[in-house]
Amino acid sequence: MALRSPSGRGGDLAKAGACAAALTAISFVAREGLPPFEEVVFRRIHDLPNWLEPVVWAPMQAGNAAAPFVAAAGAVLIWRQGRPAVDAAVVGLGGWYLAKGVKALVDRGRPGSLLKGLRKRASTPSDGLGYVSGHATVAFGLATVLSPMLHRRVKTGVFVLATVVAVSRVYVGAHLPLDVVGGALLGTLLGWLWYLATGEPSNRVAAR
Repeated sequence: MALRSPSGRGGDLAKAGACAAALTAISFVAREGLPPFEEVVFRRIHDLPNWLEPVVWAPMQAGNAAAPFVAAAGAVLIWRQGRPAVDAAVVGLGGWYLAKGVKALVDRGRPGSLLKGLRKRASTPSDGLGYVSGHATVAFGLATVLSPMLHRRVKTGVFVLATVVAVSRVYVGAHLPLDVVGGALLGTLLGWLWYLATGEPSNRVAAR
């Protein structure tokens, strides 16, 4: 498995810096409460038809606490190497627990504690904090850290799946839009920081 040379990591460093800056800015906005524009976006997604709930349930699990273990096991089966499995486990689990730390710092409730008239769905948490979304953090962290080893179409697919996870969390009423945007940024940032610390793996047969 090839690794990116240190001289080629400047792009990852720049992306990580931009991602960290965006995450910091959004976190300050979320800490101040619920902006009107965010409520509008939330309502439009949350008010989608109820029949979508069983449709989104399965893909939404790609962001839960078990997803890093599943991704690590799949990586071993696909690539027959330990590095991708370690990448998935470290970034995925690290993202899940780091998201809990961010929740405590920002201290913003879930939609049910901030808004009235929400639809009751089976996948909606009844308590806890909202910002950032752990599901979005894990999904985007896994997508980012595994993407260098994937063909272009598969790479696009994993990021589409991560986006479905994030939007689904808003749909079921678990999170507000900035919660999942912040989670997506946090997961992506962790993936890039992991590259900087360990070197980025590359699939020699990946499409260019």
